[in-house]
Amino acid sequence: MSWNYRVMEFDDIDEGKYFEIKEVYYNRDGSLMGYCDATVSGGSLSELVDVLNMMKTDAHKSVLRPEDFKKDVSD
Repeated sequence: MSWNYRVMEFDDIDEGKYFEIKEVYYNRDGSLMGYCDATVSGGSLSELVDVLNMMKTDAHKSVLRPEDFKKDVSD
């Protein structure tokens, strides 16, 4: 399993479209497995800056949506 930060697009009934950075997890074959809230923390200021830089780099990857994680029930 691997993971990275990704921007995800969500739809809110009242507010409309919005974006969040999430931690996204992948299966060994590279397929999407799941996501959770991203934590911005580090054991030092330098580590915290490293996490923020990783988020900034990963934010340039394609935007994901929750439905990208839904599996085909026939699998």
